[in-house]
Amino acid sequence: MKYLRLMCLFVLVGCSSTPRPPPAVSEALADTELRIAPTVAAPLMNISLHEFASPLALDDSIYLVDSQLRSVEARLIPFKLRQALQRSGYWGAVRLMPGFDPAAELQLEGAILASSGTELKLSIKVTDAAGRRWLEATYSDAASDLDYMEEPDLAMDPFQDLYNRVANDLSLALAIKSETELNEIASTTTMRYAAGLASNVFGGYLRKEAGGLVLAGLPARDDPLFQAVQRVREAEYLFTDAVDEHYQSLHRQVGPTYAWWRYYNHELLRGNERLERIDATRGATKGSWYAVERVYKTFKDAKMNQDALRELTDSFDRETAPVVTEVAGRVVELSGSLQQQYALWRSILKDMYLEEIGR
Repeated sequence: MKYLRLMCLFVLVGCSSTPRPPPAVSEALADTELRIAPTVAAPLMNISLHEFASPLALDDSIYLVDSQLRSVEARLIPFKLRQALQRSGYWGAVRLMPGFDPAAELQLEGAILASSGTELKLSIKVTDAAGRRWLEATYSDAASDLDYMEEPDLAMDPFQDLYNRVANDLSLALAIKSETELNEIASTTTMRYAAGLASNVFGGYLRKEAGGLVLAGLPARDDPLFQAVQRVREAEYLFTDAVDEHYQSLHRQVGPTYAWWRYYNHELLRGNERLERIDATRGATKGSWYAVERVYKTFKDAKMNQDALRELTDSFDRETAPVVTEVAGRVVELSGSLQQQYALWRSILKDMYLEEIGR
Protein backbone atom coordinates (compact mmCIF):
# COMPACT_ATOMS: atom_id res chain seq x y z
CA MET A 1 0.00 0.00 0.00
CA LYS A 2 1.30 3.37 -0.87
CA TYR A 3 0.85 5.62 2.13
CA LEU A 4 -0.31 9.19 2.05
CA ARG A 5 2.34 11.86 2.67
CA LEU A 6 1.79 15.54 3.15
CA MET A 7 3.96 17.00 1.97
CA CYS A 8 17.10 46.93 9.52
CA LEU A 9 18.84 45.53 11.74
CA PHE A 10 20.47 48.76 11.24
CA VAL A 11 21.16 49.17 14.93
CA LEU A 12 23.27 52.21 15.04
CA VAL A 13 26.52 51.65 16.81
CA GLY A 14 27.76 55.16 17.42
CA CYS A 15 31.50 55.49 17.47
CA SER A 16 31.24 56.64 21.06
CA SER A 17 29.52 53.45 22.28
CA THR A 18 31.72 50.83 23.86
CA PRO A 19 30.65 47.21 24.26
CA ARG A 20 30.85 45.91 27.78
CA PRO A 21 33.22 43.06 28.71
CA PRO A 22 31.63 39.69 27.90
CA PRO A 23 29.52 38.40 30.81
CA ALA A 24 30.41 35.18 32.51
CA VAL A 25 28.47 32.19 31.20
CA SER A 26 27.32 29.43 33.52
CA GLU A 27 28.28 25.96 32.27
CA ALA A 28 26.03 24.25 34.83
CA LEU A 29 22.84 24.71 32.80
CA ALA A 30 21.38 21.93 30.70
CA ASP A 31 22.28 22.13 27.03
CA THR A 32 18.72 22.98 26.03
CA GLU A 33 18.01 25.47 28.84
CA LEU A 34 18.42 29.04 27.65
CA ARG A 35 21.30 30.82 29.38
CA ILE A 36 20.27 34.21 30.74
CA ALA A 37 22.83 37.01 31.12
CA PRO A 38 23.07 39.12 34.26
CA THR A 39 21.38 42.51 34.05
CA VAL A 40 23.84 45.16 32.92
CA ALA A 41 23.52 48.79 31.84
CA ALA A 42 26.55 48.93 29.53
CA PRO A 43 26.16 48.89 25.71
CA LEU A 44 25.78 45.43 24.19
CA MET A 45 26.71 43.90 20.86
CA ASN A 46 23.96 43.90 18.22
CA ILE A 47 22.96 41.06 15.90
CA SER A 48 21.30 41.09 12.50
CA LEU A 49 19.61 37.87 11.35
CA HIS A 50 18.96 37.39 7.65
CA GLU A 51 15.95 35.60 6.23
CA PHE A 52 17.03 31.97 6.01
CA ALA A 53 17.83 30.14 2.79
CA SER A 54 15.61 27.16 2.06
CA PRO A 55 17.39 24.79 -0.34
CA LEU A 56 14.94 21.94 0.35
CA ALA A 57 13.32 20.35 -2.67
CA LEU A 58 9.66 21.20 -3.09
CA ASP A 59 8.81 17.51 -3.50
CA ASP A 60 11.13 15.61 -1.18
CA SER A 61 10.99 12.16 0.33
CA ILE A 62 9.22 13.19 3.52
CA TYR A 63 6.21 15.26 2.52
CA LEU A 64 4.97 17.51 -0.25
CA VAL A 65 5.07 21.24 0.24
CA ASP A 66 5.04 24.20 -2.08
CA SER A 67 7.33 27.19 -2.38
CA GLN A 68 4.91 29.39 -0.44
CA LEU A 69 5.30 27.31 2.72
CA ARG A 70 9.08 27.32 2.32
CA SER A 71 8.92 31.10 2.02
CA VAL A 72 6.98 31.26 5.29
CA GLU A 73 9.55 29.10 7.07
CA ALA A 74 12.42 31.25 5.79
CA ARG A 75 10.98 34.14 7.81
CA LEU A 76 9.24 32.47 10.75
CA ILE A 77 12.09 30.17 11.81
CA PRO A 78 14.73 32.94 12.11
CA PHE A 79 12.10 35.03 13.94
CA LYS A 80 11.86 32.25 16.56
CA LEU A 81 15.65 32.20 16.87
CA ARG A 82 15.62 35.98 17.22
CA GLN A 83 13.22 35.68 20.16
CA ALA A 84 15.57 33.24 21.94
CA LEU A 85 18.54 35.56 21.43
CA GLN A 86 16.54 38.50 22.79
CA ARG A 87 15.43 36.56 25.88
CA SER A 88 18.99 35.53 26.66
CA GLY A 89 19.91 39.14 27.49
CA TYR A 90 23.45 38.85 26.12
CA TRP A 91 22.80 41.16 23.17
CA GLY A 92 21.67 44.65 22.36
CA ALA A 93 19.17 44.92 19.52
CA VAL A 94 18.44 41.67 17.72
CA ARG A 95 16.69 42.27 14.41
CA LEU A 96 15.54 40.19 11.46
CA MET A 97 16.30 41.81 8.10
CA PRO A 98 15.67 40.89 4.44
CA GLY A 99 19.39 40.66 3.70
CA PHE A 100 22.90 41.74 4.60
CA ASP A 101 23.10 44.59 7.10
CA PRO A 102 26.25 46.72 6.65
CA ALA A 103 25.78 48.34 10.07
CA ALA A 104 25.44 45.18 12.16
CA GLU A 105 28.24 44.07 14.45
CA LEU A 106 27.24 40.43 14.01
CA GLN A 107 25.57 38.81 11.00
CA LEU A 108 23.65 35.56 11.47
CA GLU A 109 22.92 33.57 8.33
CA GLY A 110 21.03 30.31 8.21
CA ALA A 111 19.77 27.59 5.88
CA ILE A 112 16.86 25.23 6.53
CA LEU A 113 18.19 21.74 5.77
CA ALA A 114 15.14 19.81 6.97
CA SER A 115 11.77 20.95 8.25
CA SER A 116 8.59 19.07 9.10
CA GLY A 117 6.37 18.52 12.09
CA THR A 118 8.84 15.96 13.41
CA GLU A 119 12.26 17.35 12.47
CA LEU A 120 14.09 20.64 12.14
CA LYS A 121 17.67 20.90 10.91
CA LEU A 122 19.44 24.23 10.44
CA SER A 123 22.84 25.34 9.24
CA ILE A 124 23.94 28.45 11.16
CA LYS A 125 26.87 30.79 10.52
CA VAL A 126 27.68 33.95 12.52
CA THR A 127 30.39 36.44 11.53
CA ASP A 128 31.38 39.81 12.90
CA ALA A 129 31.91 43.09 11.04
CA ALA A 130 35.53 42.21 10.35
CA GLY A 131 34.51 38.93 8.71
CA ARG A 132 35.75 36.72 11.54
CA ARG A 133 33.67 33.65 12.19
CA TRP A 134 32.09 33.31 15.63
CA LEU A 135 29.99 30.25 15.00
CA GLU A 136 29.40 27.74 12.22
CA ALA A 137 27.49 24.56 12.95
CA THR A 138 24.55 22.39 12.02
CA TYR A 139 21.77 22.00 14.57
CA SER A 140 19.00 19.42 14.53
CA ASP A 141 16.10 18.57 16.79
CA ALA A 142 13.38 15.92 16.69
CA ALA A 143 9.93 16.64 18.09
CA SER A 144 8.27 13.90 20.12
CA ASP A 145 4.61 13.21 20.79
CA LEU A 146 5.08 15.02 24.11
CA ASP A 147 5.81 18.24 22.19
CA TYR A 148 2.32 17.97 20.69
CA MET A 149 0.39 16.93 23.78
CA GLU A 150 -1.52 20.21 23.70
CA GLU A 151 -2.91 22.30 20.87
CA PRO A 152 -0.33 24.43 19.05
CA ASP A 153 0.70 27.57 20.89
CA LEU A 154 2.95 30.27 19.45
CA ALA A 155 4.67 30.56 22.83
CA MET A 156 5.55 26.82 22.89
CA ASP A 157 7.55 25.90 19.79
CA PRO A 158 8.26 22.14 19.47
CA PHE A 159 11.82 22.95 18.43
CA GLN A 160 12.59 25.50 21.14
CA ASP A 161 15.51 23.33 22.31
CA LEU A 162 17.26 23.93 18.99
CA TYR A 163 16.88 27.72 19.21
CA ASN A 164 18.17 27.65 22.78
CA ARG A 165 21.26 25.66 21.77
CA VAL A 166 22.14 28.20 19.06
CA ALA A 167 21.68 31.08 21.52
CA ASN A 168 23.78 29.30 24.16
CA ASP A 169 26.62 28.57 21.74
CA LEU A 170 26.67 32.19 20.63
CA SER A 171 26.76 33.44 24.22
CA LEU A 172 29.73 31.13 24.83
CA ALA A 173 31.47 32.60 21.76
CA LEU A 174 30.86 36.06 23.23
CA ALA A 175 32.23 35.06 26.62
CA ILE A 176 35.72 34.33 25.27
CA LYS A 177 36.05 37.73 23.58
CA SER A 178 38.05 40.41 25.35
CA GLU A 179 36.85 43.97 25.85
CA THR A 180 39.55 45.10 23.41
CA GLU A 181 38.22 42.74 20.74
CA LEU A 182 34.65 43.94 21.22
CA ASN A 183 35.70 47.59 21.01
CA GLU A 184 37.54 46.86 17.78
CA ILE A 185 34.47 45.15 16.31
CA ALA A 186 32.31 48.16 17.22
CA SER A 187 34.76 50.55 15.53
CA THR A 188 35.07 48.29 12.48
CA THR A 189 31.28 48.27 12.18
CA THR A 190 31.21 52.08 12.23
CA MET A 191 33.86 52.40 9.55
CA ARG A 192 32.38 49.67 7.37
CA TYR A 193 29.10 51.57 7.42
CA ALA A 194 30.88 54.83 6.57
CA ALA A 195 32.81 53.17 3.74
CA GLY A 196 29.53 51.85 2.35
CA LEU A 197 28.31 55.43 1.97
CA ALA A 198 31.58 56.94 0.72
CA SER A 199 34.31 54.42 -0.04
CA ASN A 200 36.55 57.11 -1.54
CA VAL A 201 36.48 59.01 1.76
CA PHE A 202 36.44 56.26 4.38
CA GLY A 203 37.66 53.15 2.54
CA GLY A 204 41.23 53.79 3.68
CA TYR A 205 40.30 53.28 7.32
CA LEU A 206 39.80 49.56 6.64
CA ARG A 207 42.35 47.16 5.22
CA LYS A 208 41.50 43.80 3.68
CA GLU A 209 43.65 40.90 4.82
CA ALA A 210 43.37 37.15 4.66
CA GLY A 211 41.58 37.02 8.02
CA GLY A 212 39.07 39.71 7.07
CA LEU A 213 38.88 43.47 7.56
CA VAL A 214 41.48 45.18 9.72
CA LEU A 215 40.85 48.60 11.25
CA ALA A 216 43.57 51.00 10.12
CA GLY A 217 42.34 54.04 12.06
CA LEU A 218 39.39 56.29 12.88
CA PRO A 219 38.52 59.78 11.64
CA ALA A 220 38.38 62.71 14.05
CA ARG A 221 35.06 63.02 15.85
CA ASP A 222 34.62 66.59 14.57
CA ASP A 223 35.30 65.61 10.94
CA PRO A 224 32.26 67.11 9.11
CA LEU A 225 32.14 64.23 6.63
CA PHE A 226 32.10 61.71 9.45
CA GLN A 227 29.45 63.68 11.32
CA ALA A 228 27.31 63.48 8.18
CA VAL A 229 27.66 59.69 8.31
CA GLN A 230 26.43 59.73 11.90
CA ARG A 231 23.35 61.74 10.92
CA VAL A 232 22.55 59.33 8.11
CA ARG A 233 22.91 56.44 10.51
CA GLU A 234 20.36 58.04 12.78
CA ALA A 235 17.86 57.85 9.93
CA GLU A 236 18.33 54.06 9.86
CA TYR A 237 16.04 53.71 12.85
CA LEU A 238 13.06 54.81 10.78
CA PHE A 239 13.29 51.93 8.34
CA THR A 240 14.54 49.41 10.89
CA ASP A 241 11.45 49.94 13.03
CA ALA A 242 9.18 49.45 10.01
CA VAL A 243 10.96 46.22 9.04
CA ASP A 244 10.75 44.94 12.60
CA GLU A 245 7.01 45.55 12.67
CA HIS A 246 6.64 43.68 9.37
CA TYR A 247 8.16 40.50 10.76
CA GLN A 248 6.22 40.77 14.00
CA SER A 249 2.99 41.13 12.01
CA LEU A 250 3.90 38.10 9.92
CA HIS A 251 4.49 36.09 13.07
CA ARG A 252 1.18 37.16 14.58
CA GLN A 253 -0.88 36.57 11.44
CA VAL A 254 0.72 33.53 9.84
CA GLY A 255 2.40 31.91 12.85
CA PRO A 256 -0.74 30.25 14.31
CA THR A 257 -1.66 28.60 10.99
CA TYR A 258 1.92 27.42 10.50
CA ALA A 259 1.90 25.94 14.03
CA TRP A 260 -1.25 23.96 13.17
CA TRP A 261 0.32 22.79 9.92
CA ARG A 262 3.27 21.42 11.90
CA TYR A 263 0.88 19.78 14.34
CA TYR A 264 -1.05 17.92 11.63
CA ASN A 265 2.12 17.12 9.70
CA HIS A 266 3.56 15.48 12.82
CA GLU A 267 0.39 13.43 13.21
CA LEU A 268 0.47 12.42 9.57
CA LEU A 269 4.07 11.25 9.64
CA ARG A 270 3.53 9.37 12.90
CA GLY A 271 0.38 7.80 11.45
CA ASN A 272 2.30 6.58 8.40
CA GLU A 273 4.94 5.07 10.69
CA ARG A 274 2.26 3.22 12.67
CA LEU A 275 0.72 1.85 9.47
CA GLU A 276 4.11 0.66 8.28
CA ARG A 277 4.65 -1.16 11.58
CA ILE A 278 1.21 -2.81 11.25
CA ASP A 279 2.01 -3.95 7.70
CA ALA A 280 5.35 -5.33 8.83
CA THR A 281 3.66 -7.55 11.43
CA ARG A 282 0.82 -8.67 9.16
CA GLY A 283 2.79 -9.44 6.07
CA ALA A 284 0.58 -8.92 3.03
CA THR A 285 -2.35 -7.78 5.20
CA LYS A 286 -2.61 -4.03 5.25
CA GLY A 287 -3.44 -1.72 8.13
CA SER A 288 -6.92 -1.47 9.54
CA TRP A 289 -9.52 0.68 7.77
CA TYR A 290 -9.74 2.87 10.87
CA ALA A 291 -6.00 3.52 10.84
CA VAL A 292 -5.97 4.31 7.12
CA GLU A 293 -8.99 6.58 7.48
CA ARG A 294 -7.33 8.46 10.35
CA VAL A 295 -4.16 9.05 8.31
CA TYR A 296 -6.24 10.30 5.39
CA LYS A 297 -8.15 12.70 7.64
CA THR A 298 -4.88 14.01 9.04
CA PHE A 299 -3.59 14.47 5.50
CA LYS A 300 -6.66 16.54 4.60
CA ASP A 301 -6.29 18.67 7.75
CA ALA A 302 -2.62 19.31 7.05
CA LYS A 303 -3.29 20.10 3.36
CA MET A 304 -6.05 22.51 4.41
CA ASN A 305 -3.62 24.34 6.69
CA GLN A 306 -1.05 24.44 3.93
CA ASP A 307 -3.62 26.02 1.59
CA ALA A 308 -4.53 28.52 4.31
CA LEU A 309 -0.85 29.40 4.71
CA ARG A 310 -0.59 30.08 1.00
CA GLU A 311 -3.58 32.40 1.06
CA LEU A 312 -2.39 34.21 4.19
CA THR A 313 1.13 34.83 2.92
CA ASP A 314 -0.05 35.85 -0.54
CA SER A 315 -2.34 38.40 1.07
CA PHE A 316 0.31 39.50 3.55
CA ASP A 317 2.95 40.03 0.86
CA ARG A 318 0.52 41.96 -1.34
CA GLU A 319 -0.50 44.17 1.55
CA THR A 320 2.98 45.05 2.76
CA ALA A 321 2.34 48.63 3.75
CA PRO A 322 4.42 51.32 2.08
CA VAL A 323 6.81 53.07 4.44
CA VAL A 324 6.20 56.82 4.40
CA THR A 325 8.58 58.93 6.45
CA GLU A 326 10.41 62.24 6.46
CA VAL A 327 14.15 62.13 6.03
CA ALA A 328 16.25 65.28 6.00
CA GLY A 329 13.24 67.47 5.33
CA ARG A 330 11.79 65.45 2.48
CA VAL A 331 8.99 62.89 2.42
CA VAL A 332 10.06 59.44 1.26
CA GLU A 333 7.70 56.62 0.34
CA LEU A 334 8.97 53.07 -0.02
CA SER A 335 6.66 50.64 -1.77
CA GLY A 336 6.81 47.13 -3.18
CA SER A 337 8.01 43.99 -1.42
CA LEU A 338 10.14 44.20 1.69
CA GLN A 339 13.22 43.27 -0.34
CA GLN A 340 12.44 46.03 -2.85
CA GLN A 341 11.89 48.57 -0.07
CA TYR A 342 15.17 47.52 1.52
CA ALA A 343 17.15 48.03 -1.72
CA LEU A 344 15.50 51.40 -2.34
CA TRP A 345 16.22 52.54 1.22
CA ARG A 346 19.92 51.79 0.82
CA SER A 347 20.01 53.90 -2.33
CA ILE A 348 18.16 56.77 -0.62
CA LEU A 349 20.60 56.80 2.31
CA LYS A 350 23.56 57.04 -0.03
CA ASP A 351 21.94 59.96 -1.86
CA MET A 352 21.13 61.55 1.49
CA TYR A 353 24.78 61.42 2.50
CA LEU A 354 25.90 63.07 -0.76
CA GLU A 355 23.35 65.83 -0.19
CA GLU A 356 24.61 66.25 3.38
CA ILE A 357 28.15 66.94 2.18
CA GLY A 358 27.02 69.05 -0.79
CA ARG A 359 28.01 66.73 -3.62
